[in-house]
Amino acid sequence: MSRKVDAALSVLKAALKPGRRAAALVRFAAGCAEILQPRRSVAEKNLEIVFPGISKERKAHLIKECYESLAWTGAELFGWQDNPELINEWTVEVEGRQHIDNALKLGRGVLFLTAHIGNWEHAAAWIGRNYGSYGIAQHNKSPFQKELISRLRASSGLKVIGKEEPMTRIVSVLKKNGLVGIVSDQHAGGDGVQIPLFGKAVSTAQGLAVFSWLTKAPIIPGRSIRLAPYRFKMQFLPPIAWEKLAAREETLYDISRKANKVIEKWVLDTPGQWLWLHKRFKEAADYK
Repeated sequence: MSRKVDAALSVLKAALKPGRRAAALVRFAAGCAEILQPRRSVAEKNLEIVFPGISKERKAHLIKECYESLAWTGAELFGWQDNPELINEWTVEVEGRQHIDNALKLGRGVLFLTAHIGNWEHAAAWIGRNYGSYGIAQHNKSPFQKELISRLRASSGLKVIGKEEPMTRIVSVLKKNGLVGIVSDQHAGGDGVQIPLFGKAVSTAQGLAVFSWLTKAPIIPGRSIRLAPYRFKMQFLPPIAWEKLAAREETLYDISRKANKVIEKWVLDTPGQWLWLHKRFKEAADYK
């Protein structure tokens, strides 16, 4: 398998080396997406929930931006593989880094809340490059894709913990004052709890809340905003404030609700950079 991954990496890194060829391939990929329209109906349903009364033209524009953002995310990920220093070089602004540094001074570890917005791979890579962090990820069922993605992410220094691994491993990282990143904007299926997002109760994973409740690790929201291709702004917010309520379930609900509120603000701030293709609102939308 490694030989196949080596070959794929070699071809893709060469093709997506930052420059005119990579830009042309991104335009081609985004153009193909507009023609083939993968999950377009899902994106339209999501947009109608988040922006009631949205016009047909506005929907088309945001879906086009979504396809372009996704294409650039892949190109940028391959673009720094031979030179991970580009992760920092392409980061032209860092806002709120003191929130991470101050949280680490507490010695309880840090939970990094992020979402599929901007270039989430860059957000994880920047954290990995600068803090040697861990990221929780759902491994692909394909051995080839699993190895390829793992190696792409490892180039930055990010260490990946699979969702299927014991929860105790994450707790151990936090107790050693490590940093663990969690992408928290996907539908959680039957394992989640119904929590509002844009006014709709949707299944939301509570792992972030559980780990903070167990370890007292601060939750720092952060994202990578694409200012232009290969130009990013890392933005970190103050820790999500919470306190223990009468029941454990109430506390976890409150933390998760506040996390969803952060994601709402991000989506409204840069709607063209959110991945609208997820079936996030399964309880409210008639996805086909």
